[in-house]
Amino acid sequence: MDTNTITKLITTIAIAAIPIIGAYVSKVILGNKQVVNLIQVLSPLAKDAVVAMQKLGVTEFLEGEAKKSGAVKIVTKSLTALGFSDADETLIKNAVEKEYALLINELDQTYPQMTAEQAKAQEAATQQASEVAKAQQALADAQTKVSALQN
Repeated sequence: MDTNTITKLITTIAIAAIPIIGAYVSKVILGNKQVVNLIQVLSPLAKDAVVAMQKLGVTEFLEGEAKKSGAVKIVTKSLTALGFSDADETLIKNAVEKEYALLINELDQTYPQMTAEQAKAQEAATQQASEVAKAQQALADAQTKVSALQN
């Protein structure tokens, strides 16, 4: 084989490989762009989810793990709505934990959390109010019967 034929063969192979290489490179760049977009969107979503769960803890007793899993669900649902359906759950959990660690002092001051004792006291007060309402209704019914008998 002469050098001219070898050069033409190498050139032909290179020309045929350029679209394949280009497609691969564009796929890698596009994939990295989606990761960058995910990272940019993830932090604000995690922060908002942590704040939302902390606000919920003011009126309801929630343990830390319940708050975390609730925040992860909020972020996952938001990412799905934004088109990031294959986001890694570990990445989301880490983002939520990071935002919670950054905000914990502010959150505890702004949104004091309900304790288990407060939740029990609230439940007891609700039950007592329900019993009082039932007793008042029974009294009203009895007074109605007495009035009917007297007439």
